[in-house]
Amino acid sequence: MKNLPLSLALAASSGLFTLQRPADWSPGMRRTFVLVPGAALGVLSVLAVRAGAQSGREPAGGGTGNPVPPVAAGDQETGGAAAPAPGAGPGPRMRLVGPAVIAATVGATASGVLALTMVLDQRVEAWLVRRGVARPRRVMAAASALSSLLLDQVMDAKDLKGRGDSAAGQ
Repeated sequence: MKNLPLSLALAASSGLFTLQRPADWSPGMRRTFVLVPGAALGVLSVLAVRAGAQSGREPAGGGTGNPVPPVAAGDQETGGAAAPAPGAGPGPRMRLVGPAVIAATVGATASGVLALTMVLDQRVEAWLVRRGVARPRRVMAAASALSSLLLDQVMDAKDLKGRGDSAAGQ
């Protein structure tokens, strides 16, 4: 673990959050838990796509020219069609549809995953109770903290392996 205090803090927060029982939350709190992160991720994904699109429009070579030459007016491949104007593109309505679809897809996916985790949480707790576990939330919290630490360890091992492979190739 590269940063032991951070790894331990993340594992502890994961365990503490698992101690809370979503079934005890109010319906409004459960809706907020599912919908707000989905909406936030949808907005963030649109911002990231727009930032990527803006950086893709900058000319290559620091403004030294267009990396793709325009098509000549009498080009054989286009049948004599003129090249589109540099600013021509989809209209304002079409420029809004793409980001809206991205936001809806990312937001719905994130909210769906969060709703699924609430269902799985309930089922795991019920399964542990059927098995005779006296304090299922504590067992779930310990498993969550341990899995966080194990995942951190696996990711660090992958980072080291990746660095070793790139160092060997140089």
